[in-house]
Amino acid sequence: MSSSPPTVGISVNRNRHSLGLIRKEGEFTVNIPPAGLFREVDYCGLVSGRDFDKFKEAGLTPVPGSEVRVPIIQECPYNIECRVTAETVLGDWVMFLGEIVETHVDADLTDSSGSIDMKRLDPLVYCATIREYWRLGTKLGDGFDAGKSLIRKEERRISPE
Repeated sequence: MSSSPPTVGISVNRNRHSLGLIRKEGEFTVNIPPAGLFREVDYCGLVSGRDFDKFKEAGLTPVPGSEVRVPIIQECPYNIECRVTAETVLGDWVMFLGEIVETHVDADLTDSSGSIDMKRLDPLVYCATIREYWRLGTKLGDGFDAGKSLIRKEERRISPE
């Protein structure tokens, strides 16, 4: 949503148990699961935390965040800790904006410069329209570079803002 301050946005259905928890704590975490956890992720979306201990039932491990009071998920190799900065009601959903206050990436998923190796991260992708889980395929190009060959010479002086 923003890079300064670093901000992510999430939407939570008004009927979800998570909504009250986020409002109470003013914090949330985003946990990026590997593709191999698609069954566990789906399970967590099928049952309510009001009625089930999702961590226990799905075999996931809550770990204290380093900057927030809410847990991160150990089995997720990429975790983002956030503090709520805004809330907007969107029909049946509530969108939270959260300033990123800490990130965690498993050390074996980064190269010597600290960049994330997406193949090793193997993030789970969910396509809501068709209700399918997918894994990423092949790198196609680099952001802010791939489209440069399409810029005419007179446009090359323009930089993205």
